Amino acid sequence: MRVWTGILGCGMAALALTVNAEAQPPVAPSAPQILQEKYDVNAERDKLIDKAWAFLKSEYNKPPSKDDPKGLMSGWGPKTMNVPYTAMVLQGLVGTKYFNADDAMIKDSMTWLIESQEASGAWSYMPGVDQLKGIRAVYITSICAQLFAELNGASAPANPWKGKLTNQVAMARDYLKQSQVGNAEGPAPDYKKDTAGYGGWAYSKEEIDKSVNKEGKPPSNMSTTTFAIDALKACGLSEDDPLWEKALTFLKRNQNAGEVQDEGFTAVDKASGKKIKPAEKGSEDHGGAVYSEESSMADGRRENDDGTVTLFSYGSMTYNLLRAYLFAGLKKDSLPVRLAWGWIQRNYTLERVPGFRDAKQHEMGIYYYYLSMAKTLQAWGEEHIEDPDRGLKHNWREDVVKQLAKRQADKGQWVNAGNPRWQEDSPVLCTAYALGALKHTR
Repeated sequence: MRVWTGILGCGMAALALTVNAEAQPPVAPSAPQILQEKYDVNAERDKLIDKAWAFLKSEYNKPPSKDDPKGLMSGWGPKTMNVPYTAMVLQGLVGTKYFNADDAMIKDSMTWLIESQEASGAWSYMPGVDQLKGIRAVYITSICAQLFAELNGASAPANPWKGKLTNQVAMARDYLKQSQVGNAEGPAPDYKKDTAGYGGWAYSKEEIDKSVNKEGKPPSNMSTTTFAIDALKACGLSEDDPLWEKALTFLKRNQNAGEVQDEGFTAVDKASGKKIKPAEKGSEDHGGAVYSEESSMADGRRENDDGTVTLFSYGSMTYNLLRAYLFAGLKKDSLPVRLAWGWIQRNYTLERVPGFRDAKQHEMGIYYYYLSMAKTLQAWGEEHIEDPDRGLKHNWREDVVKQLAKRQADKGQWVNAGNPRWQEDSPVLCTAYALGALKHTR
């Protein structure tokens, strides 16, 4: 971590001279003291948000290009028909001076999102576009549910939505509960506890048959699952709800640590077809998380002498795992939490996504990573991360703000131009991710 320093000249105290001062040896001037400058996180964060809002205003209601007929890379606002981008922008602005209900952009966007909720309680990517109905509905509903839950309880001045979104939040919560894989009324009621994917969430219950049976994707994944858990926590789901115990089954199976695996469960690597062996103590992957029980987004795998393979843990999912554990009710001193926290301590960095071995992947999904990191560390509740192995202590809030300041473009946007995977070549999406990360440094 870089340390900003300033040189402060120290005023010399007046020296009382004796009558024989000329006989005294000359006094060497004191060396200037090097003191650590106070980094004003709040002021620096505000500067980034000011620039980001200037950019986002230029993207409001911006239609998709000819190369993007489905609007997956459009701007934000009602005319774009892009629900997740619009909701994420608003999420990032809540709590800033720019979230003003009198601003037509904010007001019209919220009105449109309220009207776009479906009878099921879900939101689709683009309302009224049949070929996109249900696409990524768990993701999108989770984003909207968090926004609505925050506004429904926020007592900020001039918040006309306070207390008026209770029904919408409850509908979204019920849709997400039903969408858990293994729910008797959900997308995969025949998924038993010994099946990969049990207890997690798919992209949407509408997609699960196609994605699993025709496209070979995992029935549940850590990213969608943790978005759903974030939303259910925000929506006030009871700590006693049996959903949490099912979720913990899925979460533990995605932690790369043999100690937390339930006896008898086995997973097979989708890429190699070999049985997966969780990482053992001493491995650099130990305690981290993968994408699903059967896959990791970190390319490659460790081939073991017994014919099994060990998948690579990586940063985004490990931060997500830790946050999900906390929201699902595990305590900081529980073994799964301690193992995940240990991986994070050993792999702390903002220069790249840790865990990705291939240099081409180092910045893949990096703005998503910043959001995952900041949300988790705010939930963790400590100001610093200590890395005992390297003897370092990190002020994570400062580091996040400084890193985003370094990466912000002149017009105020963020974009992952060199790594377009997962839509991070969209400046609106990356800017929304960055605003979300900044929000959680407060």
